[in-house]
Amino acid sequence: MNLKTLIALIVAAAVAILVAFTVTKKDSASWKTVEAGGLIFEDMPVNDVDQINIARGEDSLTLMKQDGIWVVKERSNYPASFENISDLVLKLSELKPLRVVEAGKSQFSRLSLLPSSSEENGGTQLDVKNQSGKLVASLLLGKEFMRQSESQRNPMMGGGMPEGRYILVGGEAPVYLVAETFNNVNTDASSWLNRDFFKVEKLSSISVQFTGEAAPDWEFTRESATGDFKLTNAGANENVDPSKIRSLSSVFSYASFTDVMPGDTDPAETRLNAPTVAVLKTFDGFTYTINIGRLTGDESGRYLSMKVDANLPTERTAAADEKEEDKARLDKEFQANLERLQKKLAKEKEFENWVYIVSTWTVENLLKNRVNWMKEESANAPAAAQELPPAPPESEIPVMLERPEEDVPPAPPAPEVLDEIGEGDDVVILEDELNPPPGEDGGDEEPLEPEPEE
Repeated sequence: MNLKTLIALIVAAAVAILVAFTVTKKDSASWKTVEAGGLIFEDMPVNDVDQINIARGEDSLTLMKQDGIWVVKERSNYPASFENISDLVLKLSELKPLRVVEAGKSQFSRLSLLPSSSEENGGTQLDVKNQSGKLVASLLLGKEFMRQSESQRNPMMGGGMPEGRYILVGGEAPVYLVAETFNNVNTDASSWLNRDFFKVEKLSSISVQFTGEAAPDWEFTRESATGDFKLTNAGANENVDPSKIRSLSSVFSYASFTDVMPGDTDPAETRLNAPTVAVLKTFDGFTYTINIGRLTGDESGRYLSMKVDANLPTERTAAADEKEEDKARLDKEFQANLERLQKKLAKEKEFENWVYIVSTWTVENLLKNRVNWMKEESANAPAAAQELPPAPPESEIPVMLERPEEDVPPAPPAPEVLDEIGEGDDVVILEDELNPPPGEDGGDEEPLEPEPEE
């Protein structure tokens, strides 16, 4: 190797080291120490956020963008709540410390700021990345800060309310106390799901066929969206209770779900291979076929899948007495409603690809037997009173002898009522686990409010 080659290699290595140092400095600039009132993640590119990772103990959660839509990885990429995610990102971009806490690593345990993988006193790790996988925000969420009034310090009156949280930025000191509690940041995948669900509007008929039956057990229909439901093929002795069927008009009109599973989940696991089938039809031409499976393990919900179709007329039928000046307006209204229904159908078709867990009360009306809709049978008339035997002759009635008086002992004296605690009496005050930060309870230090900006 000649001298020129050696010099070239040395120069190249120096340039690579300089570039790496510059990038490292640039990346670490976001984690610099800030004073109270300053932005922790200054100039955070909120529109470039592409992935969020949350970890605590053995649990973890990944929220990420897929084809421009936020999804929950731990739920087979089911759509995530954009509202919850955008709210979190915005809070991070505006996060300011109320105080820089003087706490060494030996105190991190008391503040629940040990690494998230720790068995005890570990925090919640929150990492936010951009499209290239670079960290744009990283913090460890520790213990909540509780501010208590004098009355709340009494254990009989309960504790205070969280007013902030201790955090570490980038896993390094200093410890910051921030006003945001981040109480929604957790690894529960179901809490991050998009809660939009199908909605049954203007129900016209509803029928239910139970597992193993060849035909529906019952069917109710009505002639208008505000009319009363009537039992189809009612028997001569069947008397429907109007108060019981009123709730049918709101079936799945405001339904929600608690969790979701992939559509290819083993149907034997959910008993959707032998479901109770409910068919709901609407005056707008929608038909919903809802399959209801077994109870969940804790019996708080049931497994459910659905199909939806719609027969939407594309042309309006004019009334016989329609005026010419009303035609344009009615045509416009018809077209706007048709477009709305077409969008509704396309959106609700997406729910066909999943198995949902819904609360038991969501489907309780669909699991009632035919007899449950009837008026309760009137109680049988009380049986005739049995004849009493004749009264015995007066001579045979026993004479009640008077009981001699007995000495009754006096009542015990009432317990002595203790006086209220007076001035000078000893009182035990329970202190918080941590000493309150400087500035609390009349201390000499500055209060927790941010310093005014000059």
